Amino acid sequence: MKLTVDFILITGVLLNILTILGLVRIQQKKLPHYILIIFWVLILGVFAYFYASLHELQTLKFIANYLEDGVRFFIPPLIFLYVKSIFIKDVNLVKKNLIHFVPFMIYFLIYTLPKSFYSGLEHIQFIDRHIDWALVQDLFGITYFLMSLWLFYRVKRTMKDNYSNITDKDFLWIEKFLISFLIVLIVDLILTISEISFGYNVTWDGYITVIFIIIAMSYLGYYGLMQSTIFLPDFLIQKNLLVDGEFENKSRYIKEEEKEALRKRFHKCMNEEKIFLSPDLNLKTIADKMDISDRKLSAFFAEVLNSNFYDTINSYRVEEAKIILKSDVVKSHSITGIGLSCGFSSKSSFYRIFKKKTNLSPSAYRNLVLKESHSTQ
Repeated sequence: MKLTVDFILITGVLLNILTILGLVRIQQKKLPHYILIIFWVLILGVFAYFYASLHELQTLKFIANYLEDGVRFFIPPLIFLYVKSIFIKDVNLVKKNLIHFVPFMIYFLIYTLPKSFYSGLEHIQFIDRHIDWALVQDLFGITYFLMSLWLFYRVKRTMKDNYSNITDKDFLWIEKFLISFLIVLIVDLILTISEISFGYNVTWDGYITVIFIIIAMSYLGYYGLMQSTIFLPDFLIQKNLLVDGEFENKSRYIKEEEKEALRKRFHKCMNEEKIFLSPDLNLKTIADKMDISDRKLSAFFAEVLNSNFYDTINSYRVEEAKIILKSDVVKSHSITGIGLSCGFSSKSSFYRIFKKKTNLSPSAYRNLVLKESHSTQ
């Protein structure tokens, strides 16, 4: 059993080091990358602590204890900061979020540091008698990971205001990262509650949690390393969606006399230039074409068209696809090819959006058109 755990720990350490090296090698690192480096270094400290405990390496255990003990008060707010750093454009972001790390600082100064030198201190014994730290840390961590997921899904919905082709793949790493470690914490909470409920206390339960962390690392490492930009979609860094912690204000400020002129310029871009055919189309591209600001264009969608960027652009793409599906062009092109030529980024997005707009799949729509044309002949 010891050999198996030893092998798993060494595997975890190697995976961890590879992950850190992958992040360190990124040339243009941004705040999210630095946060992830800190995160994986802390996880490495956890592995080192359990490895030292397994082999009774007292010196290493003493040093690693400073990284392991209380890490569950530090990592959850760190990940919350990580999610914010992806979506929020604010040079003072770290400073504004230091308050989230206060529980860790209190725990470290009052409990971890004194206990590492002398565990017989009166206040340490009092705390150990009345507080189950494992339970408190698990609940603390789960709360923060749920907050991070809430923020993530909230911002994900706003992508429709800025991009015309957003898929689940674009958020794959972040979503799987948050859910995987939330599962690890829930597993640890179940083990902790079991110990409390049945009155037993074992040392091996910590190793079970570590094994789940390594499984999560293996799973996440695959998806993270498979991305062209490790652990972070490029477009999320290039254009943050939040400013100073709040969503950009799209207040109603388009004047009545401006609306018709903007409508004509927009329809020219769509009907004459057909820029919606580009799969990489975003809000800024159209704003530059219309010679207005991103904010004004976003307000135009909301106030004049009563829609958002994502739905509006994809409506044009669906209409273009319908025209082609009705024509003879469909005979020499696959239906998927038609979708891609209309600006959709993939077969799945074409079929999903087309069906949402028409209540028919592209194939069913084509068959209906053929049936109607035959019946009129």
